[in-house]
Amino acid sequence: MKLIKQFRKTIWPNSIILIIFVMIAITAIIVKQVVIHDESKSDAYSDLSLISSEVVIHFQKVKPDSWKDYVAIIHVCGPTANHLVQQLDNGINFNNLDWSELNSEEFKQVKYCRHLLDQYLFFTPGEYQFPLQESSHYTDTYGADREGGQRKHEGTDIFNQKGTLIFSVCNGTLERIGWNRLGGERVGVRGQDGNYYYYAHLDTVNEALVVGNSISKGELIGTMGNTGDAITTPDHLHFGIELPNGKWINPYSWLKVWEFNSRLNR
Repeated sequence: MKLIKQFRKTIWPNSIILIIFVMIAITAIIVKQVVIHDESKSDAYSDLSLISSEVVIHFQKVKPDSWKDYVAIIHVCGPTANHLVQQLDNGINFNNLDWSELNSEEFKQVKYCRHLLDQYLFFTPGEYQFPLQESSHYTDTYGADREGGQRKHEGTDIFNQKGTLIFSVCNGTLERIGWNRLGGERVGVRGQDGNYYYYAHLDTVNEALVVGNSISKGELIGTMGNTGDAITTPDHLHFGIELPNGKWINPYSWLKVWEFNSRLNR
C-alpha cells in the first residue's frame, strides 16, 4: 500500500507532465507543417500567376494535348527555348528532351513550372469558368493604390452593365453572404481547392444562396452593381482570390484563360 501511495506521489504526476509535454511537441510539429504547407502553396500560386495568359492561350489553341510542356519551357527560357520547342514539335516526349543547352538552374525551373501546371489546375481547361457569360472589360489592376495609398487593390475589376449575371467560377461552399463596408453586397465561396473566392459590389445576391450550402461551378451568384465603396464608380464585379494563409493573389492571368475556355465551351 505504501508503494502505491509513493507511486501516486512521484511517478504518476511525472507521467502526466511527460504526456502533456509530448502532446504539446506533437501539436507544435503539426502546426509547423501546416504553416510550411500553406507557405509552399502560396509561393506556388504566386509563381503560377506570373505565367503569361497569352502564352497559355496560344498553346492551348495550337497544342491542346501538350500545352503544359510548351508553356513551362517558354515561361522559363523565353527566346532561348527554340531547340526545346523544335524537339516537342518533332514528337519527342517532354521527359526525353535533350536539356544539355540549359544550365542546372534553368532545368530545375522548367521542371518546377511543369510540375505546378499539373498540381494546380487554374490554367486547366474545364476546371474553372469565367464569372460572366457576356463580353466584358478588365485590366490588371492588382496592387494599385486605393484610398490614397492606404491599401492595395487585391483583385481584378470586371466591368459591364448593372444587372449583368455573375456566376461561380468553381465548386465549393458558401462561406459569406451579405454586406460589408468595402465590398457592399458580396458573396464569398470556399472552393474545393481550399481557396476563398470573393465576389463584391453586387447589385443583388441570388436569394437561393445560403451560408454553409454547397455551390456548383456556373451557379448564379448574383448581379453586377457598384455597392459598397464602389458607389462612385461604374458598375463592375470585384473578383478576388484569397489563399488559405490569408494572402490575396492576382487573378488576372487565370481570368483571361478562363474567359477564353468559357467562350470555347458555349
